Amino acid sequence: MDFGGGGPEQWFRRLPPVTRLLLGSSVVVTALTNLGQLKWHQVCLHDWNDLIGNGSSGKIEAHRAFTCFLYAGQFGINTLIGLHLLTHISARYEAMGPICTRRVLVNPQDNQQQVQEDLRRRRSPYYDRGETSDYAWALLLGACGIIVTNFSILPRLPAVMTRNQQYIFFFRQLTHFIVYIWTKKYPDQFVNLFGVNVRAAYLPLCYMVIGLALNNGEALPLDIIHGCFVGHLYFYLSVVVPQVLPGRAVVATPVALVDLCNWLEGRANVVDGRAGGGPELVDVDGVIGG
Repeated sequence: MDFGGGGPEQWFRRLPPVTRLLLGSSVVVTALTNLGQLKWHQVCLHDWNDLIGNGSSGKIEAHRAFTCFLYAGQFGINTLIGLHLLTHISARYEAMGPICTRRVLVNPQDNQQQVQEDLRRRRSPYYDRGETSDYAWALLLGACGIIVTNFSILPRLPAVMTRNQQYIFFFRQLTHFIVYIWTKKYPDQFVNLFGVNVRAAYLPLCYMVIGLALNNGEALPLDIIHGCFVGHLYFYLSVVVPQVLPGRAVVATPVALVDLCNWLEGRANVVDGRAGGGPELVDVDGVIGG
């Protein structure tokens, strides 16, 4: 792993904020579980009952909805590869600009007829470039989608497809959710996959083929397919629907989340700042430029 001329700490600090939080949390939960400080059955998610207090412990354990995505597996080469893939793709996607789901702000003092005409011409209710809040919102929606579909759709699939595969950890699903939405956003990028340059548009298929091969062709890589499926749902709702039905903001990023991320990054909205495809930002404490 290239640390860019600095040590691991400098490399970690240079990661984009969401990727840094995701990697740090995954390393902590994975390490504590492998070292026995956390028990794997305390961080997994068997079913809804674990969350609402009807599970084996008899307690409400809402933390499982997060920790089940952060445990990367037992110490070993596969876990290192998984963490590397998560970090590489997530950092690349976040730095290049995630899919934007922040609604265009409308000033009540503006000419409303002109505003509506501008929105129709844009064919999207969102700004052009995504920010930290958009990526954080995408991960929250993706995590919810993975949990819901895991308990509602996967059990209804025929056994010939699932081979009775069941999952209580969803680190790989979330990783391939990120992989999928990155490849849809930037399909013409290239990735070095085991020494071969692969166009991003074909990357999810390549991982599915590799997963099938690792299963000796006997079982579908459901975790990879599952993550890509939820990623496709997110892409459809965030990108396709606004294009087909102009003005429809189905998965708009909550304003509270936008404000929170701006505050954490030391950014503040300029009054009525809508230039450049999104709210203009000013540097309020030297943390990040506008």
